Amino acid sequence: MNWAVPAVVRQSGNVIAFVWSHPANRGARLGGLARAVRFQLRGRMGLRTLTRVGSGGRMWAELHYHGASKVAYVNPPDWNEMLAWRRILQPGDLFVDVGSNVGAYALFAADAGAEVIAIEPSRESARRLRENVALNDFPVSVLECGLADRPGELRLTTGRDTTNHLLLGPDADGEVVAVDTLDNVLGDRFAVGVKIDVEGVERLVLDGAREALRQHRIGVLQIEWNGMSRRLLGEDRLPIAALLEECGYQLVRPDERGVFQDAEAVATSAQDMFAVLPEYRSGM
Repeated sequence: MNWAVPAVVRQSGNVIAFVWSHPANRGARLGGLARAVRFQLRGRMGLRTLTRVGSGGRMWAELHYHGASKVAYVNPPDWNEMLAWRRILQPGDLFVDVGSNVGAYALFAADAGAEVIAIEPSRESARRLRENVALNDFPVSVLECGLADRPGELRLTTGRDTTNHLLLGPDADGEVVAVDTLDNVLGDRFAVGVKIDVEGVERLVLDGAREALRQHRIGVLQIEWNGMSRRLLGEDRLPIAALLEECGYQLVRPDERGVFQDAEAVATSAQDMFAVLPEYRSGM
């Protein structure tokens, strides 16, 4: 007899566990489950759900779009990381969201008062990102491009939502996208925060930001640290750690209060890594 659990049951169980255990729903777990059920029902009818991000931000959540659906379940979804940004960002600060997808981080940072540059190469995700930005009266500008170590054009996967990534081989087949560098985007400006989530090519983004890093014109970086870099670049995350430490940054991770704690430079991790200038070590 085949006792395999149907995919829809398994997925529903994962959602329930995520909503029930998430720190954002402490003291209101039943309300969180009710929101999740309502979102799921609307999604299966082909309807979007207008949901809150941060204190006053709004964005559309759609079923099967991971970056947006997480916000429908919990606010903020990346608890430790987003609490750290809430501690750091002040009105008027510049925050650059590299790999913005549909804008959860961009809107969260703008809700904290930051000016935001949201960078997203995927045509479909950038369309949704602009739609979400238009829902709010926030200073968010959208750049529809990728970031790498030099300007030009590259190809991008399509149809993978938050896991779309740049393709680096000469025979790559995907959507052609414009590519710039973070140094060019920043110019001579200082960014208090930069979040980089580009599914494996984070090191190329940092190579294109060497001037800003050496001049300490980025205060805090949040960097995806998973194993995708091995697949795309043939390397783990230790070259990133070496570059950041060479430029005077300390590697940390936020705890559940959003307070930075020392972190070891590991090859890969499921958790994002933060790199901070010493003056930002306490989270400001």
